[in-house]
Amino acid sequence: MGVEDYHVIELVGEGSFGRVYKGRRKYTGQFIMKQGKSDKDIHSLRQEIEILRKLKHENIIEMLDSFENAREFCVVTEFAQGELFEVLEDDKCLPEEQVQAIAKQLVTRFANMALITTSELLL
Repeated sequence: MGVEDYHVIELVGEGSFGRVYKGRRKYTGQFIMKQGKSDKDIHSLRQEIEILRKLKHENIIEMLDSFENAREFCVVTEFAQGELFEVLEDDKCLPEEQVQAIAKQLVTRFANMALITTSELLL
C-alpha cells in the first residue's frame, strides 16, 4: 500500500514529526496520516510504529498502516475526535466522576507505555 490508496481530506496541523493529515482510505473509513520527511522525522516515526504495533487498548489510537517512498515516510492511525477539549470548551468544567474516569484511562495508558518502555530497555 502507499499514499495513492488514500484520499487526503485536509491538513490537520504540523507536529514534531512533520505534517498530519485527515483523510480516508479509498473505499473505507477515516484515518489520520503523519508524514515525516527529514531523517530525524523518519527515525522518530519508526520508533512510534514499533510502539504502536505492540499497543492494543481501547484508549490508545490504533495504527492501521505505514509505508514509505523516496520522498516521505507515512504512519496511518485511526481518527480520534477532540471530544474532551470540546466538552471543556462548552461546559467549562466536568463532574468529579467524569474526571475520575478520564484519570483512570490516563493512568492505564501510562502504565501500558511504561511496560513497553521497560521491556524495550531490557532488550
